Amino acid sequence: MAKKAFSTTMDAETVKALKLYAVTQDRALNDVLEEATVAYLEQKAAQDPDAALFSRRANEPLEDCLAAIERRISKIKRQRA
Repeated sequence: MAKKAFSTTMDAETVKALKLYAVTQDRALNDVLEEATVAYLEQKAAQDPDAALFSRRANEPLEDCLAAIERRISKIKRQRA
C-alpha cells in the first residue's frame, strides 16, 4: 500500500510517550502510530456499520463515495431531530 505524508499536532506529553514506546519496542514511531490508527478504525467500524463501509471504500476516489457520505449525514441529522 502506498504511503502518504500528513501533518498533525498533539499534546507534547503524548508525543513524548509515543516516542518512548517506539524506542522501547525498537520500532519506528510511524509504525506505532499507524498500528494505533488501524486499531482505532477497526474499533469504530465494529461500533458503526457505516464506518466499516467507508473504511472498505477508503481506496476509492472521494467522488465515488460522496453519495454514501451524504446519505450518512442525512441519516444522522434525522436521528438527532
